[in-house]
Amino acid sequence: MSVETKENQELIVTIFKQDHFGQGIAKIGDMFVFVERGLPDETCKIQIVKKKKKYANAKIVDILTFSPYRVEAKCPYYDRCGGCQIMHEAYFQQLRFKEQKVQELLEKFTKLEDVSFFPILAQEPFSYRNKVTFHGDHGKLGIYQEKTNQVIEVDACAIADFKINQIYQKVRFFLQTHPKTTIHNLMIRTTSLGESMIALEGTIPGKDLLSDLGEVTTVYMNQQLVKGKKSITEVIFGMKFEIYPTSFFQVNYSMMLELYQLVIDFHKDKDIQTVLDLYCGTGTIGMLVSSYVEKVIGVEYEKASIVSANQCKQRNQVDNIEFIQGKVETVIDQFSNVDAIIVDPPRSGLDSYTINHILMLAPRMITYISCDPVTLARDLNFLKETYHIVEVHPIDMFPNTYHVECVCLLIKKD
Repeated sequence: MSVETKENQELIVTIFKQDHFGQGIAKIGDMFVFVERGLPDETCKIQIVKKKKKYANAKIVDILTFSPYRVEAKCPYYDRCGGCQIMHEAYFQQLRFKEQKVQELLEKFTKLEDVSFFPILAQEPFSYRNKVTFHGDHGKLGIYQEKTNQVIEVDACAIADFKINQIYQKVRFFLQTHPKTTIHNLMIRTTSLGESMIALEGTIPGKDLLSDLGEVTTVYMNQQLVKGKKSITEVIFGMKFEIYPTSFFQVNYSMMLELYQLVIDFHKDKDIQTVLDLYCGTGTIGMLVSSYVEKVIGVEYEKASIVSANQCKQRNQVDNIEFIQGKVETVIDQFSNVDAIIVDPPRSGLDSYTINHILMLAPRMITYISCDPVTLARDLNFLKETYHIVEVHPIDMFPNTYHVECVCLLIKKD
């Protein structure tokens, strides 16, 4: 049934589901309406903000019937900041949403029904981020408003580590009291050892800021080291890793440990000779797995990450791992006789050339770590004819957002 709708029109709808981005879904006749921050079973008065041929986007004007899972967001900036999308949903329901999202996507794209989906791993939903980038504009310092480059000044970020918020407040106060200072970007990182790093871009006259920052371990200004050592140190299961300003490192320490433990367990007691660790970053996973296999080869395109990986290799006295700098798709054809492959690709997933060469290498085990279940499902669909998708473990690496991490174990078919 076709129902005529137009932009700015107000209607009453009942939401029956969430989409994979956490928005509510309702129907007006044959047309789907995606309702920002709507929850299933809610009856809402909505306003159409964008109309397309087959769907519309809408915002809530009033909620007439509330979902039992709706909660007050633990952040006064939630309605404007784009960092979180589902903080208005009770945390246990966020986890259920993410479990269902992963299962629906994998079943839809792979058509497999015998996959073992494990309960989602989760811990603390607030104060978990160990890296945040703040933005500056005309004397303001804060977070970008959703879908814009407009800076919202905030007192603190609810999902950021306490120490990050303390450092941010000090820099913000300095900016307010020193009118000749300009800050474009402020990146802050912390570690479980209590170390911290900031990287500033802008114009900061004099050295007053350095004294105001107190115990910050490392300070970069405009890509130049001005205080402390070049890197900060993180420890994972007894191994120490160096983190530089551009290093990729998981932003949720406690959930990172859960993820890495899964990968380690996959490789224990398997009599594995050679592991190929693709998109290895600073080599964390490969070095953690190295204690349980004969040899690990890590591949990473980013030069700074390879430098860091080799330093960590020496520091941790790991002698059965080597790192190769290069794009995965340009070096993968160099390898043979690989027993296991670990892939941790970017959000775009694996390219077809890499998938074809993985199938040619035919390792008996693949560990696929994914930050996007859509591209994960697409890639598993290409691998399913040769590999059993044995286990899928969702991990809530990013609470209060729609994002979900997954770790999958694939075993070669006989």
